[in-house]
Amino acid sequence: MSTPRISRSAVLQATVWIGLWLLFTLTGDTANRSSAAYLLITLRIAGFAVYYNLLYYAVLPRYFSGRKRSFYGWAVLAFGLFVAYSITCDLLFVDAVRTAGGDGAQGEERPLGWVIVPAIFLGLAVFGVAATFRGFTAFEEKKASEEEAKRQRLEAEIALLKSQINPHFLLNTINNLYVLALTQPDRTPDALLKLSEMVSYILYECASPRVPLARDLQFIESYVDLQRLRLSPNARLEVRLPASVSDSVMIEPMILVNFVENAFKHGLTTQRPCTIALAIELAGGQLSMQVENPVLPHKAEGMGNPSGIGMPNTRQRLDHAYAGKYTLRVDDTDGIHRVTLAINLDV
Repeated sequence: MSTPRISRSAVLQATVWIGLWLLFTLTGDTANRSSAAYLLITLRIAGFAVYYNLLYYAVLPRYFSGRKRSFYGWAVLAFGLFVAYSITCDLLFVDAVRTAGGDGAQGEERPLGWVIVPAIFLGLAVFGVAATFRGFTAFEEKKASEEEAKRQRLEAEIALLKSQINPHFLLNTINNLYVLALTQPDRTPDALLKLSEMVSYILYECASPRVPLARDLQFIESYVDLQRLRLSPNARLEVRLPASVSDSVMIEPMILVNFVENAFKHGLTTQRPCTIALAIELAGGQLSMQVENPVLPHKAEGMGNPSGIGMPNTRQRLDHAYAGKYTLRVDDTDGIHRVTLAINLDV
């Protein structure tokens, strides 16, 4: 990944330095310019290039990585070397250039400040340019690093939520099978077969961040069939699922089944007739789900699932996977507990 970026940087720098060389060599009085003048221009451009790259790749990274004492030492050294190099070039070649151009006699004495001040000014200018570009690069690298760290944290959180929700689901299902084995043992083999299919889905497919919606709906259908085996005569199910779903439609695995499980857990009673209704529709990329169950008196304290992690985890997973792309409404009206969920699956 880093090679293309380095190559682009090298091409850009080569273009800039060659452009500067052409600018200085092709402008001005080129007719009377001596070979010494061209050599001086070349040496100065080369000095700029080496000094800039030394600052950008070796000196300034020490500052942005927190090694400030090392940075100050290297910065002073690099600056001093550039100023010395620039003064040396000036003293060795400028007199020859001035003589060739007719600007004065060779060896004419000049104030030392005329040699030192421009070198210092140029050194500070190149340092400022390098610091500006390195600062932008450091900012982008830090931003990318923070985004990568955030992505990894989210993936770790989602993996943890999945690891919690799968055992939670299996624990409830095994408890139901235990009751079924005691009350209707002849139905237990079919139930175990359904459970085997569901465990296979959890173990081998739910590790992916997205699964085909059709596969997840098949899992819900298996879960509902498993619940049918233990329903009492007073309970009724109304289930409406899409007849067919394209394999290209993907969804976060096991994010819907917890609403269904919650309805069976809290909506069944043997005291009076009760109905659990489940409807899932898909229109384009918009998934709509509605689950209804009767509102029953709360179970006595200490009964039911002691962890209570299913619904909170589902909400967290929705926030992670579909932030800004879903709506969830839960209400109790006229003795009916109703969950309405809509998710934009971005088909």
